[in-house]
Amino acid sequence: MHAIGRCLGTKEMKNYRKLFKQLFSEFLGTFLYLCIVLSAGIANETNNNTVVISLANGLVVASIVQMCGHVSGGHINPAVTVGALVCGHIKPLKAVCFVAMQVLGSVAGSAVAYLVSAAKLRGNLGATLPYTDTRHEQAFALEFLMTFLLVSVVLSVLDSKRGSRGLGSSPLAIGMCITGCYCASIPYTSSLNPVRSLGPAVMMGIYDAVWVYWAGPLSGGLVAGIVYRFFLGVSHYEYNLRKRSF
Repeated sequence: MHAIGRCLGTKEMKNYRKLFKQLFSEFLGTFLYLCIVLSAGIANETNNNTVVISLANGLVVASIVQMCGHVSGGHINPAVTVGALVCGHIKPLKAVCFVAMQVLGSVAGSAVAYLVSAAKLRGNLGATLPYTDTRHEQAFALEFLMTFLLVSVVLSVLDSKRGSRGLGSSPLAIGMCITGCYCASIPYTSSLNPVRSLGPAVMMGIYDAVWVYWAGPLSGGLVAGIVYRFFLGVSHYEYNLRKRSF
């Protein structure tokens, strides 16, 4: 039983103060993300300005990671949480709680975006759907690939064994990755985050392709976690060897 408890992370769930701060951090970060990026999407829906929407997503995520990263890691994305779980950065019980807070933050943020937007400009509130002539399986593949890259970058940031190998600002690296992925994917599909799609879908009742935006990013996050853990991450042997060399 003790071994099962250690695997699930029951002990760290008893540190209620720390847990509350982490859960609130994930809720607040996701709430702010949905509020702002949906507002940016609504403001640019008529001219479909790819660059503006991409920059809004990247800059907002970078800002939220800077704000919340020291508390919870600033996941604000179930796909990132899945990748972190596979790599051992978070235990299963806490991962479930993080995803629950992300879902709540998504719906709350989407509700605020709905309330503050003018009805004639609101459209579908930025609900994610495969664009014209893009099949669901094509959208799934794009979501998988883009999220794989995003989660791989996040895991490289979380990897403490890399030492000084990582260059520059972690929030900036994540934000730039998201901006690039959005620039590439907006003509076909645009989510990279299941809760980015969930909130508007709930508010507007648009569930036509919601499975694409859960299955694609979650699969990408899962595979990214496996690849980073076994192929890209610094092993304990390499880490100890590098420590002895100094």
